[in-house]
Amino acid sequence: MKNLINRIIVGILLITIFATTMFIKSPEEIASMLLNITNQLKLFSVIVHIMFLVIMVAGLIYEKFRNVLFFTFIAFLSISATIIGVMYLLLPNIIIFGMFFVLILNAYRNKKLNFNLEKLEPISIFFGIIGMIGGFWYLHWVENPIWLNALFYSPLGSINCPTMLTICAFLCLTVKPRSRILEDVVGLITLFFGFFGIFRLGAYIDIVLVVCSLFLLLRSRSCMTYEDVLKK
Repeated sequence: MKNLINRIIVGILLITIFATTMFIKSPEEIASMLLNITNQLKLFSVIVHIMFLVIMVAGLIYEKFRNVLFFTFIAFLSISATIIGVMYLLLPNIIIFGMFFVLILNAYRNKKLNFNLEKLEPISIFFGIIGMIGGFWYLHWVENPIWLNALFYSPLGSINCPTMLTICAFLCLTVKPRSRILEDVVGLITLFFGFFGIFRLGAYIDIVLVVCSLFLLLRSRSCMTYEDVLKK
């Protein structure tokens, strides 16, 4: 019953996210707003990029602390994007990243956020790396020269696509036991915003969101089916 109630609540939140994103603002208004946020938060973006590199290096070197480091970073991304959503009155972002934050905390508390890279399948590593590169070096919403400025100013931790792509990429690097609800929610929302970015905002780089989220969802579904068969 508790799982059913949780899924109903998540379903209502997903519908709210999709509806408010699609119908409250026009694509032109959304694009203008995202550009404005990116330009105003350049210093914050630089800090988050530095944090990303430090935590990745530390996590790869110090296996003992990897779980807490990676968990802390994706939780930080979620809460920072939530706070920025409140600052700029972005209802979808408040719901999305607030929900991500709660699900990430719950997964870590239940020991379902495990970054044991040594036991990870090569295909999961591949999609994790692709997603991390795309999130860190997000080639949209920055000024020319885009290829250079994206290394410093892409709005990781500020706005939707690079932030959720990075969280999705980190989840690709987890091993069992995993949180199905966390992977499903992150995968579905990332997939939606990937298609939204491509077809409504002209952010063709968002194909990376589609690819990584599809992998996460397919992996989650295949694992669930396999485990259900074993239980029967």
